[in-house]
Amino acid sequence: MLNELVQEILGYIDKRIQASSLRAFTAEEMLHFKDSDKIEVPNAKNEPHNESSESRLLREIIGLSSQQENTQTEDQSLELVSFLTHCTEAIITGDHASINYFLSRLGEMASPTGSTVHRLAAYFTEGLALSAVKLWPHIFSINPPRDVVEPIDDDEATALRLLDQATPIPKFIHFTLNERLMRAFEGKDKVHIIDLDIKQGLQWPSLFQSLASRPNPPIHVRVTGIGESKPELQNTGARLAALAESLKLPFQFHAVVDQLEDVRLWMLHVKEGECLAVNCVLQLHKTLYDDTGSSLRDLMCVIGSTNPAIVLVAEEEADHNHHQLQLRFANSLKYYAAIFDALNVSLPEDSSERAKIEKMFARKIRNIIAREGTERHESFSQWSRKMKDCRFKNVGIGDREKVQSQVILRMYSDSSYSVEKIEEDGEALCLKWQEQPLYTVSAWAPMDIAGSSTAAQPD
Repeated sequence: MLNELVQEILGYIDKRIQASSLRAFTAEEMLHFKDSDKIEVPNAKNEPHNESSESRLLREIIGLSSQQENTQTEDQSLELVSFLTHCTEAIITGDHASINYFLSRLGEMASPTGSTVHRLAAYFTEGLALSAVKLWPHIFSINPPRDVVEPIDDDEATALRLLDQATPIPKFIHFTLNERLMRAFEGKDKVHIIDLDIKQGLQWPSLFQSLASRPNPPIHVRVTGIGESKPELQNTGARLAALAESLKLPFQFHAVVDQLEDVRLWMLHVKEGECLAVNCVLQLHKTLYDDTGSSLRDLMCVIGSTNPAIVLVAEEEADHNHHQLQLRFANSLKYYAAIFDALNVSLPEDSSERAKIEKMFARKIRNIIAREGTERHESFSQWSRKMKDCRFKNVGIGDREKVQSQVILRMYSDSSYSVEKIEEDGEALCLKWQEQPLYTVSAWAPMDIAGSSTAAQPD
């Protein structure tokens, strides 16, 4: 299926390019290019009025609809996708002259403030440029974006808050997992949540309210938050403590300031008699940079050693973890086209909020294309196999969770979002934009542990 998609995309582009005599250029020919030179791509005016199969494929790839884009914009979008594809092919074949040409053209045409496809192309161009520099530093040189050199935590935190306001994505993840967590905590009077990347703690206020509204609220609520920023953890802990006090929930917050890969069981202060849950929201994929699988196994070993009643997992429903640039490009282009299309529906082009959110996703795009850092997304079926290999079993996502997720979607006016239940390789819920899967949530437990945290440190 994956190879068919890649061949379909590249075959389509090749047909269009051949029709316009577009080809790779030699170094000698490159010397004769001028700024006014333009590669011509056939446009819709030269084709029958009825939408062609090529146009339909283009729409599928870059998320266009007839109502959203006029003919001129569609032609520009086709040209941008053509250039991106040929630049990718040039990097694969090591054609330096063509790489230089296509990057130059993309730099002129793509813009992070233009249409959806122009924005998308701008960030994919950055990723391709970084790939070229990584492979041939003696030939190519660029000034990388500021957040590549110095990632800004405040920018990420702001973007996440804005994404939560503009789209149902964070709420789908948080509220759906919280509903599953409430089932795991039923009848338990001592509960403990270990959040592998708590950030601002956006997930937990709704859970606290649900716990406080139980006929018999828990007598002990503890959250262990892991993160690399001590001030952020302190602020998050203070906010959660104030909320818990207002709800009359007995609450403790424990901060673990460290990189996730360096966290060990003794740091987590697991106590005997707690019903313990581990929250893994968009974290497990960060271990996949290690092709041996040992980083994931080590993390799951630490999680298993806490004797959790439940392990909550949310991941991008994508297939970006390939050594071949061609596959990463094809799959990530389609995925992020859906993300950017969803943002386009929610926020106007000149929105500063939209720009901040898109820059957050741009970091992921660059990371995937240049294969630097930890963005290595895989599908639920792939994760299911990995979890089973690590001795974890799927414990299901039920109708309650699906109803909760649908309630979240009804808060947003656009009906292009949907939730689909996955029942192959275990149960999960998948958030989709139109027909494109975006995020999947699931629940797991160790195969050989009862899940009562009785093997931990005593009080």
